[in-house]
Amino acid sequence: MKGIATFRAFGWKRNAITLNNIFLDTSQRPAYLLAMIQRWLGFTLQLLVAGLALVFVTLATQLRSDTAFTSASLSTLMSFGDQLSYVVKSYSMLETSIGAVSRLKTFSDKVVSKKLEEEIVAPLREWPVKGSIDINHVSASYDNADVDSARSLSESSNTSGASSKKLAIKNMSLSIAPGEKVAICGSRGSGKSSTILLLRKILDSLPSTAEIITIDSIPLHKFDRQILRQHIIAIPQDPVFLPDGTSFQANLDPYKASTESECRAVLMTVGLWYFVEDRGGLASGMSSDTLSARQKQLFRLARAILQARIRTRERVAEFVEKGPGAINRSILLLDKVSSSVDQDTDRTMQSIIHKKFKEYTIIIVSHQLEMVISFDTVVVMEKGKVVKAGPPKELANKKGGKFRELWLVGNKR
Repeated sequence: MKGIATFRAFGWKRNAITLNNIFLDTSQRPAYLLAMIQRWLGFTLQLLVAGLALVFVTLATQLRSDTAFTSASLSTLMSFGDQLSYVVKSYSMLETSIGAVSRLKTFSDKVVSKKLEEEIVAPLREWPVKGSIDINHVSASYDNADVDSARSLSESSNTSGASSKKLAIKNMSLSIAPGEKVAICGSRGSGKSSTILLLRKILDSLPSTAEIITIDSIPLHKFDRQILRQHIIAIPQDPVFLPDGTSFQANLDPYKASTESECRAVLMTVGLWYFVEDRGGLASGMSSDTLSARQKQLFRLARAILQARIRTRERVAEFVEKGPGAINRSILLLDKVSSSVDQDTDRTMQSIIHKKFKEYTIIIVSHQLEMVISFDTVVVMEKGKVVKAGPPKELANKKGGKFRELWLVGNKR
């Protein structure tokens, strides 16, 4: 009954009960109709059996027949109704199940895998080593129809047509050095989150621009997208948890690559260990509904830190052999991680990020402009395009600039 105190405080109890009853009636209507049909089917079958019994008894009494055979037949006829009902119900369930299988087959046939033929490269375990990113004149769209249209536009060197207006990212160019901390800002729908999705290959670039996105000088389009996402640490905007009842440790590390001590350490880092300990420890089941918005964000951050710890642990031998230069920087992508937390939690998260991912290349999408002022570079986007990029303090003081406009609006809130 999460949130019941809020309903009582605002006097929403009666309206909530009424609305719940309406939804309950609507949701149970198919089940009620099914029960009615089943009862009618049972009644009809019983009438059929009664008719057969009447005919059989009439024939048995009017015709000369064997007494033992007649009694055995009557005994069998008494259970014939239940058997017939069971056969009909089983057939109905089979028909429903076959329909489900048919839908699954249709889904499998019609939904095309996003994996492309050129995705043949599986990155090495230590990739990315430097964390450099280069994007040169890249465009991307969420609509496959727009991809084909934009392809013809790009071939004719005309990207200002009607279809280009539907592009999520338009002619984007961005170069990020190893270990650089970059913040992406802009108004809603400007293409900030699309840039994160592009680097994770959740959003594909247009075929004509696919080869000009590189990480550590390797074209991104050649990498297997599933393996790629395991090598780049990302914290999405919306938290995702395993089904209720799954342990805290499994939610932290679904791939089971960490130890209990590592899980405990990262939870201590983000301040969630005592919360987990009070609920039975790492092995106990958890429900995401028991976590507040703040705790969900911190839990996601703990996952990212754990991934980094595992990555570092796997390369300890190489570190000993080759020295500190062998420890890779890698890449951390963050999408509006502070959108649902208070300022104190936001400061805590930023402090942890800067401390634990000091050597990483960090790209963050944020509306909290006070946070990005400490980054190396801020990228301002508008309508899918990069309109300005540079040091945040410099852009904040530049009169007439888009970032200064966003900065002033943010400080008025």
